[in-house]
Amino acid sequence: MKVINKYGVKVDYNAAVNLMDDDIRETLAAELAPCTDQEFFTAYCEAHAEKYGEEWTLDSVHPCY
Repeated sequence: MKVINKYGVKVDYNAAVNLMDDDIRETLAAELAPCTDQEFFTAYCEAHAEKYGEEWTLDSVHPCY
C-alpha cells in the first residue's frame, strides 16, 4: 500500500508505520480509528512536526527509509 506525502511522493505505508514514533502512532490510532491509511499518514506527519519541530523524513521531498 502506498500513500502520498505533502510533496506528492509515494511512500510505502507499511514501511512508514514501522518508522513512526511509537507514542504518536498509538495516540493517533486511538483518536482516528477507523480511518484510511492516507488519513493516518497525513495526521502522523502533522503530529510529528508539532512534537519535534521539523518535518518527518518520509514527509520530505526525498523520503529516506
